Amino acid sequence: MLDIERIALAAIDRWGIEHQKKKAVEEIGELLTEMSREQDSRTTKWLIAGEIADVMILMEQLRIIYGKSRIDSMLEIKANRLAERLGLTEEKELTEEVES
Repeated sequence: MLDIERIALAAIDRWGIEHQKKKAVEEIGELLTEMSREQDSRTTKWLIAGEIADVMILMEQLRIIYGKSRIDSMLEIKANRLAERLGLTEEKELTEEVES
């Protein structure tokens, strides 16, 4: 398994923070383009998967640049908010598991 964090740190070290931030914007744009093309059947799931992978690699770099603990905390807040909206509270999940 690849150590994405180690690779992300090496990329930041080699090309610099500002370059990698610009690269993230570029890769997000490419993903948006492919997803738009999907609506007209002008792309493939394979191409979209490649763009998603590029964005995920850059997201790890941004996580490092902007602070892993800050991003992880915000991710938890956002995920919990979504779980609540979906009715996926821990209590409900435990009840469903016991009933199964």
